[in-house]
Amino acid sequence: MHEVYQLCFKAESEIYPKLLLCVAELAPGRGAKFPNQAGTLWFTITTGNAIATCFAMTRVLLVEDCADVLYVLQVELEWLGYDVEAVSDADAALAAARRSPPDVIVSDLGLPDMDGFEFIKCIRKMPRLRSTPAIALTGSGMDKDVQQALALGFTVHLMKPVDVNELGARIKQLTTRCLQRKAS
Repeated sequence: MHEVYQLCFKAESEIYPKLLLCVAELAPGRGAKFPNQAGTLWFTITTGNAIATCFAMTRVLLVEDCADVLYVLQVELEWLGYDVEAVSDADAALAAARRSPPDVIVSDLGLPDMDGFEFIKCIRKMPRLRSTPAIALTGSGMDKDVQQALALGFTVHLMKPVDVNELGARIKQLTTRCLQRKAS
């Protein structure tokens, strides 16, 4: 006999203003069953990625070398309704982007080993990520740094410490614009 738990929940966020009413079944060792347009699907849940895929959440690749800042931004962006993959260096970010292309990239410029400028150049060489919106985060607001970030492939430049609501608004703006381009 298998244990199955039913879970009914409502979800709403700034990104998805429509209220979702969902019934899911959770079975230990088997995963979770969510209804979708094609019927009912079983997902093995090891991370939030399966749930994010089910609900088509915006995927954010967050790159920040300071562990505390990385953690705080990840938690705050997840609270706003984003599916966040958080990594602490450019090599891990490149591997994550190859594995699962994000909808938007948020990266610190002052990364160890490979800085944010080199990182975005590598991203722009990948055909699947050539037009993915990217937000540069840095403590420097000097015009030359902003211009260099934009010239090398970042879409937006934000100063640290970044207000998470402003960051969330920029992510929403960039992903909405990207979806509108794909639709036309």
